[in-house]
Amino acid sequence: MDHNSLRKLVEGQLLRLEGNSFQDCMDRLGLALHPGDYQPVRAAGPKGDTKNDGYCPKARVFFAAHATRGERIDKTKTKIRSDLDGCLREHRDVKVWRFLTNDTLPGEVDQFIDNELRPAHRDITIEVWSLKYLAEEICKFAQKQVERIIDVVFEEAQPDPNTVQVVQLTHIMSGRDLWPILSVSQAWMPPVEPDDCTRDEQDLIDGAIQTFTDWLEISEDVEVSRSGVRDAQRGIDELLEELRSKSLALYSGTGDSGNRWAIRLPMAIFKIAREAS
Repeated sequence: MDHNSLRKLVEGQLLRLEGNSFQDCMDRLGLALHPGDYQPVRAAGPKGDTKNDGYCPKARVFFAAHATRGERIDKTKTKIRSDLDGCLREHRDVKVWRFLTNDTLPGEVDQFIDNELRPAHRDITIEVWSLKYLAEEICKFAQKQVERIIDVVFEEAQPDPNTVQVVQLTHIMSGRDLWPILSVSQAWMPPVEPDDCTRDEQDLIDGAIQTFTDWLEISEDVEVSRSGVRDAQRGIDELLEELRSKSLALYSGTGDSGNRWAIRLPMAIFKIAREAS
């Protein structure tokens, strides 16, 4: 797989992670980056994790992993300051403090780190590894190791021609549901539409598929800003609502069935049967 395709798939997987799943992924990255030195840490007892999600005892690099996707700016700033101050209070000789997030931080947060935190702690290096930087660092490894870090196998399984292949589809209700699928998929599989659609319904479906395909192609550029992703999700919301108004529903594979659809995700539009009055 070429580097650009691999990076896009890694970004899409990182976007899906939340809470402990994101921290587990960052632990696997830390172990790969610092073999023989990185030590994962988990919260336990009255002091929790002592503001340390993992660290390198020899290199004195401390990690703070926090999935910030969709989080308010003020909450992110408070979390960063609290984790940094707590780490410096609880641990000696901190040389590098590294904040890991699966989002692209807004300019206000980046400015807060550069204008307030770094000048206040000139004796340590404060790093921010956001979505795209994380993806680039992960993709420096061989593909098999990348798969281990993000816990996904990218190669599509070869189906047995003598068995029935089943793919679980999920009803997509909002732009927020669909966006992670669009951002990770490299190609739109041929859409399936109901046989009994009217011409207007066919035109609506064609327009919807074209719009989703356009979002797929520019998703990498959109994801550089949180506001861009939100605008895209709102546009998808409006389109899904228009489909619902015609009793049409979008279903998609989510990539969760044995990772068979990690690259190409099948999507289908179904016509919802109206109950006879």
